[in-house]
Amino acid sequence: MKLREIFRYEIQHRLRSASTWIYAVVLFLIGFAMIHADADGNSATHVNAPMRLALLGIIAGMVGLLASSALFGDAAIRDYETRMDPLLFTAPIRTLDYLGGRFLAALTINAVILLGVPVGQAIATTMPYLPREAFGPFVGAAFVQNYLLFLLPNLIFTGAILFAIAALARQILPVYLAAIGVFVGYVVALNLLSGSGVTNVLTDPLGVRVLNDVTERWTPVERNARLLASSSALLLNRAVWLTTAIAVFAVLCRRFSFAHASDNSRDPVVLDDIPVVLDDTSVILSEAKDLALSSTATQSFGWRTAVRQTLAIAQRSIGELVSSPVFLVIFVGKIGLTILFGWEAGEGVFDTSTTPLTILVLERLADTPLLPITFLLVAIFAGELIWNTRAYETAEIVDAAPISESAALFGRFAALVAILAILQLSVLLGGMLAQLLQGYTRLEIGLYIRILFGLQLADLVLLSALAILIQVIVDQKYLATLAIVVLLIVRTALRMSGWVEHHLLLYGTDPGWKYSDMNGFGPFIRPVVWFKLYWAAWAAVLLIVAVLFLVRGREHGLRRRLSLARTRFVGPVARTIGTAALLVAGLGGFVFYNTNILNTYRSTAERGEPDAAYEKRYRRYLDIPQPTIVGVTLRAEIYPDRSAAELRGSYRLVNRTNTTIDSVHVFVNRDMEARSLSLDRASRLV
Repeated sequence: MKLREIFRYEIQHRLRSASTWIYAVVLFLIGFAMIHADADGNSATHVNAPMRLALLGIIAGMVGLLASSALFGDAAIRDYETRMDPLLFTAPIRTLDYLGGRFLAALTINAVILLGVPVGQAIATTMPYLPREAFGPFVGAAFVQNYLLFLLPNLIFTGAILFAIAALARQILPVYLAAIGVFVGYVVALNLLSGSGVTNVLTDPLGVRVLNDVTERWTPVERNARLLASSSALLLNRAVWLTTAIAVFAVLCRRFSFAHASDNSRDPVVLDDIPVVLDDTSVILSEAKDLALSSTATQSFGWRTAVRQTLAIAQRSIGELVSSPVFLVIFVGKIGLTILFGWEAGEGVFDTSTTPLTILVLERLADTPLLPITFLLVAIFAGELIWNTRAYETAEIVDAAPISESAALFGRFAALVAILAILQLSVLLGGMLAQLLQGYTRLEIGLYIRILFGLQLADLVLLSALAILIQVIVDQKYLATLAIVVLLIVRTALRMSGWVEHHLLLYGTDPGWKYSDMNGFGPFIRPVVWFKLYWAAWAAVLLIVAVLFLVRGREHGLRRRLSLARTRFVGPVARTIGTAALLVAGLGGFVFYNTNILNTYRSTAERGEPDAAYEKRYRRYLDIPQPTIVGVTLRAEIYPDRSAAELRGSYRLVNRTNTTIDSVHVFVNRDMEARSLSLDRASRLV
């Protein structure tokens, strides 16, 4: 079997897959949306300027790492997942032909779908509703340059790394972790490493710093019109990292072996009298046997049995993931990233430096890539838990056990929540280490627990319910993982753009909270709790819908799954989803009454209207002579437990103008009122 035949087969396989074209559409939409987000018309550099398109292209390529992970990972490990490796590895195939055919096919498909980014950018620049002052003349070479100088070389470099890891690890999870590592490592390098010239050429694999070096001395006119291909530093940077990609592939060819998995990794497990070959990460079928035998022996199918089965599935799922060396890498890696991102938590607070207080560390971490990484891990772990039995072809046996769909799904959901709680522990340890290494010992463990295992874990639980539903509905692991990430990006984009802002409409969001040593969480926790309860009711609805569509055995095909969903929508399932729907309506109505009826709801665009009206109304008093405050005596009694304060004091006013002042204007923010007082009344007031 030659390289050409392997290449052709792989291309045909990917072209027949619907996920390939969905990836292309997603990348097109990413390029299209980036132009819209950047077209504010406030910059001297046009949105479609060559250097700005290049920067947006690099960012789009980093976002597209998830699709690249799926494509390169699938090409490298499909033979192991389908159990075809014993057949292929005994065939007369050269290592270079096997790996080269797979890699080049995945690279070709990925390169084609990556064309969606410049195409989306080009089409977006022609949209008539965008401000035309944000755009310059349409130059097709700028989009071609973006693809050939940045998107394609970066794809080759990252693709070589992802493919090599997949081929050597023979698992998909390390590939996703490698993609996260590339993203995080590059962001950290951009912030920590500094240099110019040759240093950037040799240490910047994706080209952001080199791009900035090349264009930093350009005038706005040059940035809007000048192409980048003439830069020798940029061309050298591209050549260096393309050579590195070739070296990575050469190392893979040298290290790769057609040897099969060791005998210890596939020990036979007997369920009844059926021998089953089991991989390390698959579900232990003997547990399903124990559950089946215990249920059959006692003939008990009540709620106690369902709870026992749910807990057993959760325990087994947690054990499988936590015992994996990959999970240990994630746990330790999150500790390291927490120390790195939280190290300068005390810097720049009110333009000064202070000690690394616990709340400052946690607030700092919320503004770093650590939280998006956790969201991505939710999507990945949800896929692993839903697909673990089908990935190792044991699903039909496990699903034949007398276990309800609810127990099967809620067991996996509970496992996902427990795993996320364990990962939150790594943030707690990393945060405390960052404080201790800087000599700060007031750790406030209680505050860590309230925020990490209360407020933040609540967000992760809500996201877990959504991730489980998407994995079940989409029924394609890689595509569902990408869909989860895209939905999170869309949610963020809707909120930032102002198109949809109300927290009753954006899944899992809330008004936010603040914490201070004086006032604690103050009045912010109560609204957050009510919003979380509202979204928890929605999460219950999502999980019940996932139960209705959960795939068992060979229940594939939309018509078949819809029929099964209708069959399952009876008894406790129907009553539970009805109760959850009532909770959604009741809690949502209560929240809406408080946010929109008792109080006036204003969007971001509307929040400045009262201030603008205030300024217009009282602008006529702007130039009226007024005294200057030269002294203040103030006594404040603050009562945080009652959310109250008593203020007593006086002002000393001095007329520093050349005219006589007959009245003092006192402006009161409350109710937007202004009062003009005589000097006698003013003296009595103060």
